[in-house]
Amino acid sequence: GVNRYRFTGTSTNVVYNAGPVAIAPDAFAGEAITVGTDGSGGYWLVIHDKGTSNTFRVWHYTSGGITALADQTVGAAVNNVSSSQSYLKISPCQDKIAYHSGGILVVHSWNRTTGTVGAELRRITPVNFGVGLEFSPDGNRVYYSGQGSGVNYVDIGTGTITPVAGSGSWSMQLGPDAKIYCSPGGASLGVLSTPNGAVSYSTFGLPGGATTFRGLTNIAWLTPQVPVITPAATATCNIYDFSFVFRNYFNSNIPVNLASVTWNWGDASANTTGTLTPQHTFPTTGGPYTVTLTFTDQSCTHPWTATIPVTITCSAPVELLSFAGLYNNGNVNLTWQTAMELNNDYFELQRSVDGINFETIANIDGAGSSSSVLDYAYTDRSVSGSILYYRLVQHDFDGTLSSSKIVSVRLNKAGSAPVVIMPNPFFSSFMLTKVYAEKATVFVYDALGRLLEQKVTNEGELTIALGETLPTGSYVVQYTTSASSYSLHVQKR
Repeated sequence: GVNRYRFTGTSTNVVYNAGPVAIAPDAFAGEAITVGTDGSGGYWLVIHDKGTSNTFRVWHYTSGGITALADQTVGAAVNNVSSSQSYLKISPCQDKIAYHSGGILVVHSWNRTTGTVGAELRRITPVNFGVGLEFSPDGNRVYYSGQGSGVNYVDIGTGTITPVAGSGSWSMQLGPDAKIYCSPGGASLGVLSTPNGAVSYSTFGLPGGATTFRGLTNIAWLTPQVPVITPAATATCNIYDFSFVFRNYFNSNIPVNLASVTWNWGDASANTTGTLTPQHTFPTTGGPYTVTLTFTDQSCTHPWTATIPVTITCSAPVELLSFAGLYNNGNVNLTWQTAMELNNDYFELQRSVDGINFETIANIDGAGSSSSVLDYAYTDRSVSGSILYYRLVQHDFDGTLSSSKIVSVRLNKAGSAPVVIMPNPFFSSFMLTKVYAEKATVFVYDALGRLLEQKVTNEGELTIALGETLPTGSYVVQYTTSASSYSLHVQKR
């Protein structure tokens, strides 16, 4: 009969602890028994009737327990199996199921999601006595053998039967290397190489005088495990890097169709597609957000799904995206932008004439908590001097403080260039800060007048990266607008 056993253990120490539980009588089931996965972490156990009825009995194993499905009698009768010798296999793509008994081989479609045996795809009769059965890795062929006979395969699409020259076998098993292994008996093991194409048969001796007779493990090495998502927190509290593992039961990675990969973040943001390792910015609080990954595999184009909850608990009160200042007709226009705010009370705007000693010129209310991009602006009026420095001090409701970078704003003088270059001298790059909100073209030349860089900018700041290998010396920066042109010198150290 068919029994279910339960084992526990750690490492190599296995303890039998629950006893057998009969789930089918010997009068129903012989050796025709197999297992397949359901694509969601569960398993199907399938057996076949020993009589002439083409009846399959199916159980569903999940973490919640075992469920017996109704018996499925499909299509025409099969030969009576007077003894126990018969075989049952599910294809590597889990879409076909084959039954081999005395004098008959029948292949049906198989639904891995519902555990349903479908239409008959191919029937071969008579065939030799059934003692071996296996699908090719692509599932287009079924290899079979009989007691004391060689191996044959049938093309499921055409029904053509082809013998494998020189072969001998009892049972057969698809290995993790996509070869089919056979037990011809004696002190050797048979190998069917390239079983999808021009198959060849060979043997190799077993070590230590070991022998095989009939038996090989019935393990679906190439069957996929359920994909597992791995989130990795970054330095920013609500930004995560994601990856996933998709492997078979030999722990080899399974190729996926990249165009089919879709990440749903569960936070009402747009999906991310076509990448295996995305990064995502969540709202600053809340959750758990259920991240859902869907894709198809390359071998079988089956759909796969994985989920994982992500809960965000941010400690950083504000993520500042930008802070800039521009001189405009006697005033300095200051703007800044935040990507998120958590318990943000207010911004303290400070000014300095030397970049060291700062005074507060305004307090601007924050938004409290927000996951949207927010824009702020303040105008410092009637300014004087040649250059001013500004910074933001953010105040949390609980008194926590954080400061922004310092920005410099040059107050335009007649004949002077309306830009500031920092640092000067530079090592590999420098930043050009504009006084006016104007479109400009920036050229960088070496001492021989050769053009090294050219950029057009509408932004208040522009980074010029010339690289660490640039020779030490003086370079010319030409700042050109529709109304005027200025030349400045910058030193490479």
